Amino acid sequence: MDRKVLQHLMDDMDRRGVWAFTVPRLGIVLDEKGDALRTTISRHAKGGLIQRVSRNVYVNPRAMSMPAEPLLALASFLRPFDFCYLSLESVLSDAGWISQIPFRYTMMTTGRSFTFDTPYGVLEMTHTQSKAPPQTDFDSRRSIHVASPEQAYRDLKRVRRNLDLVDIHEHAEAS
Repeated sequence: MDRKVLQHLMDDMDRRGVWAFTVPRLGIVLDEKGDALRTTISRHAKGGLIQRVSRNVYVNPRAMSMPAEPLLALASFLRPFDFCYLSLESVLSDAGWISQIPFRYTMMTTGRSFTFDTPYGVLEMTHTQSKAPPQTDFDSRRSIHVASPEQAYRDLKRVRRNLDLVDIHEHAEAS
């Protein structure tokens, strides 16, 4: 598929709010599969029309529909079959429970632990075996579930992360 046709397809998908793609979805959009699909994706990624985010995940870098925080929105593409929610240091920093601002987003996942280093930043996913449903709310602005500060603190303790930075004196109810 030539660049002009793909650019038109990407613009059309963008108008419908689609800014990120998995390889199978790109295969449907491009009407290609196998080696032809891999060659087309590689050529257009090198040309900058699409951008590789992670294995099998690409974005339209020109998309107007891209969310304000694309890294968080990409979690559902990176882990489509797992439940993930923003937690740990990210939530505690947002809530003022720790004074440092993390240089990466930290999330809990029912999938395996993994750190995704993307062009949009680092997304660290930590596995949880918790049977109890976490105390989260869906943040529509970020398009992701977010733990309460109390839940994030419990998660931090459960996965045995450093608690030294948490100002627990002001938030004693979480312990």
